[in-house]
Amino acid sequence: MSDGAPIYDPYAKGPPAQSPDGAPTGPARTSALAIWALVLAVLGFTCIPAIGGLFALTLGIVAKGEINRSEGALTGSGLAIGGAVLGGLNVIASVLGLAAVLSWAGSPSPVTTPTPPVPVVAPAPVPTFLPPTPTPPSPAPKGAGPASSRQGGVIATKVGKVDLVDLDRELTSLSRELESQRKTAAHDGKKLLLWVVVDDCLPCNGVAASLPATEMQTALESVRVVRVNARDFGQDLTFLGIPVAKVPGFALVGDGNRPLDYVNGGEWDEDIARNIAPVLGNFVRGRYAKRRDPWRGPRREDETAL
Repeated sequence: MSDGAPIYDPYAKGPPAQSPDGAPTGPARTSALAIWALVLAVLGFTCIPAIGGLFALTLGIVAKGEINRSEGALTGSGLAIGGAVLGGLNVIASVLGLAAVLSWAGSPSPVTTPTPPVPVVAPAPVPTFLPPTPTPPSPAPKGAGPASSRQGGVIATKVGKVDLVDLDRELTSLSRELESQRKTAAHDGKKLLLWVVVDDCLPCNGVAASLPATEMQTALESVRVVRVNARDFGQDLTFLGIPVAKVPGFALVGDGNRPLDYVNGGEWDEDIARNIAPVLGNFVRGRYAKRRDPWRGPRREDETAL
């Protein structure tokens, strides 16, 4: 018997049965929006980043509101929240990734500091030398004082403690003058250092400008420096076995004007005193072993290679 309330057939089609206060009494169903929110959140991390996450976040929020309004007819609140959270994380990760890519693409390429090149040594002319054109003797330099003297193509100068002798094209015999200078050096207890230069040679000028420096004074105090121009005495120097292919060049001269050892300006970098002095100081004292350009020994034009 019924008390007057309608009796619903559970197998009949139509809206779910409701209690007298309007709440549904049938089985609850999972919200489709919540399911899709979770699916799109997963796809956002695999196939469709950013877009999948954005849709998952939106559907998750909508599904959560729909479930709350259904008064128990819909379930899947956890799916909706999970989809919204994962979607939000996917959006944040996608934005950060895009920002990183744009920042990397817009940043300038790193500039690689080039390795300083080995200074180029001014080359001397190929040893096919023409006889120099005779020129009238130059007058003695004004204001030179007792530190400088000139006679027959020989200019002797005192640069601090360094004895510097310049030989020019007025000489009738380079070999004879070198022998004389070597004897003078030996009398003073010094060695003879032959310095080979050419005109307009920046490394040669760098060495000359460094001579007054304390380091150079100490480095060259045990030698008598004789400076010659390879363009004036190229044939003579080549015959003596002294290289003229690179300048500035330095040769320690022994008996018979034979070079005992030789280095050139490629042994140091910038042509300043603190770079030049250690090389020449060790060289004239026979202690310069590790070299960039090892010298193979003298060879005259009249010698036959073994």
